Amino acid sequence: MGLVITVDIFVLIISKAIIVSKFFDCWTTSTQIINTNQEQNPIARYLFLKLGSQKVIWSIFIFTILIVGFSYWLLYMLYNTFMWKLLYCVIGIIVTFVQFAVAHTNKTRRLNFVTKILIKRYSNWR
Repeated sequence: MGLVITVDIFVLIISKAIIVSKFFDCWTTSTQIINTNQEQNPIARYLFLKLGSQKVIWSIFIFTILIVGFSYWLLYMLYNTFMWKLLYCVIGIIVTFVQFAVAHTNKTRRLNFVTKILIKRYSNWR
């Protein structure tokens, strides 16, 4: 019983961490971006050109909240097992870590090991 409650609390913490890390990613991107070519993500860059950077950035944040909320709902309504919750937490930790790394690079304007990997991946799509 205690492990189940602990996992449920951890799922809630991870869900909030995903949203908080995406907020910092969006906030640092919105304050640092001057030109759409600064955006490394090719899909986001295309949308920036079509719709404007601020609309796209904050729409992505809202979309993230909806995805996390829907995933949380699915986890407890359809996939309410320890293994699915554990998988959600592991993926959530990775997503949170990457988003905080991107926010850190945005703020400091220096690459870290995560953003170096991401830039290398995105450079193939440019």
